[in-house]
Amino acid sequence: MIENSESLLPRGNLVALTLGIEEESLNELDRLLETLGVKTGIRVNAPVRRVVAGTYFGTGKLDEVRMMAEAHEQPIDLFVLDVDLTPRQLQNIEKILGKPVLDRTGIILEIFSRHARTRESKTQVELAKLQYVLPRLAHLWNHFERQRGGGVGNKGMGEKQIEVDRRLVKRRIQILRGRLEEIEKERVVQRSSRENLLKVALVGYTNAGKSTLLNALTESQVLAEDKLFATLDATVRALNPDSHPPIVAIDTVGFISRIPTNLIASFRSTLEEIQEADLIVHVVDASSERAREQYETTCEVLKDLGCEAKEKMVVLNKADLLVGAARLNQAKVAVPGATRISSLDREAVRKFRDQILEHFRTRMETWDLLIPYHEGKLQAKVQEYGSIKQTRYLEKGVFLQVMLDSTIAKKLDVKRFTTGNLKGEPK
Repeated sequence: MIENSESLLPRGNLVALTLGIEEESLNELDRLLETLGVKTGIRVNAPVRRVVAGTYFGTGKLDEVRMMAEAHEQPIDLFVLDVDLTPRQLQNIEKILGKPVLDRTGIILEIFSRHARTRESKTQVELAKLQYVLPRLAHLWNHFERQRGGGVGNKGMGEKQIEVDRRLVKRRIQILRGRLEEIEKERVVQRSSRENLLKVALVGYTNAGKSTLLNALTESQVLAEDKLFATLDATVRALNPDSHPPIVAIDTVGFISRIPTNLIASFRSTLEEIQEADLIVHVVDASSERAREQYETTCEVLKDLGCEAKEKMVVLNKADLLVGAARLNQAKVAVPGATRISSLDREAVRKFRDQILEHFRTRMETWDLLIPYHEGKLQAKVQEYGSIKQTRYLEKGVFLQVMLDSTIAKKLDVKRFTTGNLKGEPK
């Protein structure tokens, strides 16, 4: 069987010819390949007027690309097409080009596969990868060393190895789905322990600097690399443990244009961290020429997740890389009203952190509560998550005048214990 650890790429130091339909998207594909250690030898931008059903690009264009590769001074090891191809298109194109072919989804999956570190992300990525591989087994056999021979569970000598693989992949997908359900149950328990905390989710295009900003805001050491998809897991750190209630910041997986749908499905539990956030900090790479497009791509993903109505702050990160008035103005126009910041500027980070804290302070409401003595658990939670102004022990219970975040007050359902006839009583 094709193992999950098997790379979708051929072995060795690879030189690729990339073929796409848009210049800026090809630039991004170059970065994706760079993350995998693949060098782009030739790049072809060929806008398509009409998609050809069997080959996406016309056979004439594919023949032209093949001849370009044959004439190139460096041997071209594979062709990478910056579009999403059907299994049949992959097979047909590979027959014409005579070399391994991968599409954009295959490249993104390969990056995710290499960067997965935790049990959850490894399971999520393997599931997405096998769902991608299953309908493409006939094509992908060209990339791997074919192992022949019988084995336990085989029908016999008449069964092709690819049929064995197909059955084993389906079985593995079932196992992974079951494993992911168990992991998701664990994540639900973890989230429930943070139920009454205020949560700030950092979202944005991949490599926008979310992990670096999280480190700066929380004075922690989360992995932060100048690579696409360096972070695949939701990472939680205390933004302000001394506030009432405590505030945590959550770093999330980065987005990208045309992200594979099976990846979004596999990372559903991770993305739920965004859905449950009280505030979204949308981080945009101010130094990118495609800042506006990346901003809009993230907004589209947030809309797909049902988070477009959530309260948000937008920050233009990496402002230290904006040299000259022209670049500053370009960034301002790209995302009007966003806060410019550099995660390396401690004073700017401190001010932004205060801005987040002030956002939550404005949501604080003053409550006069009379909590019966038998509601000790509720009293403890109110004292933990609120800012107590007055405490009085009365015959019917404990009177608390407390400032609570509106969301926390709703979750604790403190409205049941409000009273208006104690405000004038002497202390």
